[in-house]
Amino acid sequence: MVFSAASAVLFGVTPAVASRIYSMGGNAVTLTFYRNLMAVPVLLALLGLEGVSLRLTRREAGLLLLMGAGFRVTTTLMLYQSYLYIPTGMATTLHFLYPALTALLCRARFRERLGPWKLFALGLSGLGALCLLELGAGTDPRGVLLASSSALTYACYLIGLDKTALRDMHPHKAACYMGLLNAAAMLAVGLPTHQLRLALPPAALGLSFLLAVSTSFLAVSLLQWGIRLLGASSAALFSMLEPITSVAVGCLALAESVSRRSLLGCALILAGVALTALAGQRQAVEK
Repeated sequence: MVFSAASAVLFGVTPAVASRIYSMGGNAVTLTFYRNLMAVPVLLALLGLEGVSLRLTRREAGLLLLMGAGFRVTTTLMLYQSYLYIPTGMATTLHFLYPALTALLCRARFRERLGPWKLFALGLSGLGALCLLELGAGTDPRGVLLASSSALTYACYLIGLDKTALRDMHPHKAACYMGLLNAAAMLAVGLPTHQLRLALPPAALGLSFLLAVSTSFLAVSLLQWGIRLLGASSAALFSMLEPITSVAVGCLALAESVSRRSLLGCALILAGVALTALAGQRQAVEK
C-alpha cells in the first residue's frame, strides 16, 4: 500500500514541475524523452552495484516489447495527443478510468474476486474522478476517445506487470528497459514532427533530471513493487492519489483555484482509497 501510494504522489507532482519546464521552452514530447532517457544511467548504476544482470530471455524481451512499446508507450502518445483536442485536466481525469478498467479486466480475464468493499471503493473513486471532470459544449470527441483509450492501454500495462513473468523481474531492471523504450518512441515521434527540442536551458534540464529520478526511476519501481505485493487492481486504486496530489500541488505551488466540486471529488477518491486499505488489512488479519 505504501509503495503504491508513494508512487502515485510522486507522479502527482509531475504536472507542477512540467509547467515550469514548459515555460522554459519544453513540451510534452521533449519532457517525456528526457525524463525517461535521464533515468537510464541512474538505473544502470544501481543495477551494477546490486549485481543484477541485464540479460533477458526471449520471453522477457518479448514481454517488455509488448508491455513497453505496445501499452506504455501507446498510453503516453494517446494521452499527450489528446491534449491537442481537450484541456489537459479533462484528459488526465479521463485517463484515470484505468483503476476501474484494471479491476474489470482482472475479473473478466482472470476471474479475480473483487468483493463488495473493493467494488464500493471503485464506485467512490470513479464518482470522485467524475467530479474532477468538466465537460463543455465544445468538447472534441477525438480528445475524449484518445484519453479514454489511454486508460485502457495503461490498465493492460498494469495487468501485464502483475500477470506475466515481468512480475518477478527486478523493478530497476524493468524500469531501465521501459525507460529506453519510451525514450526511443519519443525520439521516433518527436524528430519527424519537430516536437522534440533537444536544446533546453540548464534549469529546464535540471528539472527534467529531477523528474527522471522521481518518476521514471522511483515512481515506476515503487509501482512495480506495489503491484507485486497487492495485485494490479488494488495497486491501481491507490494510484488514484495521483490526481489529488496534482490538485493539492497546483493549489499550493501554482496558486490555482479549487472548486467545491473538485474538493468533493478529492474527498470521494480518498474515501475509496481508505476503504481499499482497510479491506486489505482485514484480509491480512483473517489470513
